[in-house]
Amino acid sequence: MTEMSSYHPMTADDDNDIANFASWDSQRLGLFFRRKGLGAYEPVLAQHKITGRLAPLLTDDDLKDMGMDVVGDRLAFKLCLKELSRRERFHKRIQCLWSGTERLFHSECERAMFTCGGLCPVDPSTYRLTTNHLKVNRVQPIRCGPIPLCCFGTNRTTNNIDLSKVDDVDVTGVPAPCMQRVCCCAQGIDRVQIESRFEKGGKIVLTVNEGDGEGVANMIINQVEESQKMERTV
Repeated sequence: MTEMSSYHPMTADDDNDIANFASWDSQRLGLFFRRKGLGAYEPVLAQHKITGRLAPLLTDDDLKDMGMDVVGDRLAFKLCLKELSRRERFHKRIQCLWSGTERLFHSECERAMFTCGGLCPVDPSTYRLTTNHLKVNRVQPIRCGPIPLCCFGTNRTTNNIDLSKVDDVDVTGVPAPCMQRVCCCAQGIDRVQIESRFEKGGKIVLTVNEGDGEGVANMIINQVEESQKMERTV
């Protein structure tokens, strides 16, 4: 076949779209190969109904049957498929599945008391769940015993938890103190406890809004199972 198009570099939007490579139809797949200098085969992909989900299954014989007789074109086609698969896996690894913020106080009254009426605010810890890791940006105020001294600064640490090393995930509900429930309509807090023998202390605790703990724990458990399944197949 005669080459009908020249190479065009991929844009940032194209690069982001690679995360959905498996959902590409024949037209979108053909556009990708056109920009890689293989535009002559764009109609062939549409004719044989080759989609992003099916393209990685193509063998050398399949490409010959589709009319790709030039060895260099077949090699270039398969190299592009490897690039697509590699970049898709990368995007999936860093894709954020859930993000959350630490629930620090049961009520606004408690917040005002421990932050000197808001004059010494404290940043909450943040959580970010991806396919294989849970990133915890921990913010810990200086304490005097159990009392946080928000005006005296904070200690900040970052922990990337490998989900394939997680042993168990549990949820514990912590009700608001009785006086706060009566006077301030305070809400409880859910603590999601992630156990791993590879973590210092063996446990990581996420503090979220009351009622959110179960959903967060289920999302983490799903990714733990997927990560451990992938590790067993490597």
